[in-house]
Amino acid sequence: PLTHWQTMEWLAELGLKTNPENRSCRDLDEVFDAIRQLERHREELDYEIDGVVIKIDSFHHQDELGNVANAPRWATAFKFAPVQGITQLRQIAVNVGRTGALNPFAILEPVRVGGVTIGQATLHNEDDIHRKDIREGDWVVIHRAGEVIPQVVGPVVSRRTGSEQVWHMPEVCPACGTAIAREPGEAMYFCPNLLCPAQFIRLLEHFTARDMMDIEGFGSVMVYKVIDAGFVHDLADVYHLTKEQLLQLEAIGEKSADQL
Repeated sequence: PLTHWQTMEWLAELGLKTNPENRSCRDLDEVFDAIRQLERHREELDYEIDGVVIKIDSFHHQDELGNVANAPRWATAFKFAPVQGITQLRQIAVNVGRTGALNPFAILEPVRVGGVTIGQATLHNEDDIHRKDIREGDWVVIHRAGEVIPQVVGPVVSRRTGSEQVWHMPEVCPACGTAIAREPGEAMYFCPNLLCPAQFIRLLEHFTARDMMDIEGFGSVMVYKVIDAGFVHDLADVYHLTKEQLLQLEAIGEKSADQL
């Protein structure tokens, strides 16, 4: 085959699966027409998509155009606008990260957006919440950033009743009660307590993960179990865990304990 389209036809003739949504377009008008058609019925597909890839058909022209680093000059992604939904923001809560950063997030009335039920969404930081004028009790517009991460776009001001509450960051860490701090010019608040239990949970999850110590079988569920049982108080305790201790944990059998 001399072109990408001919290759797709050839593969289909050989009995291999090709995507029935593929289109061959003669000019940009046909390209944008195909994109509009696909965007209209994207919800009817058996899988999720966030856009289409537009490719130059001729292999000869592809070779002439070449690549930049690891990106081809002969292909580009056209991203659809994120699918949005409207639901009620029931509460703004705060999560404490492994570095002590306090991250506000929205607890939502569950709503289906792009084929996924969403009950929580990120809110970035307090300044962003006030800039968007998001209040507890608001009806809000949400979307999935990059079709993955749920985010609150903003409030539906016309649906306010007057009962909505302006939100402020708590003065103390919700996990340990330590007074929180914010450096001048910084967007984030921090819990300065290095012994904060919430920080340690996130730290242990990070420490045992694949990109760090890569301890197989030591996922988030195991982290909570060993901390709740009082077996691990600092990172060094991980290496003093015994099989007998692990067998005391709920839903941990001989094989799991041996492997860990």
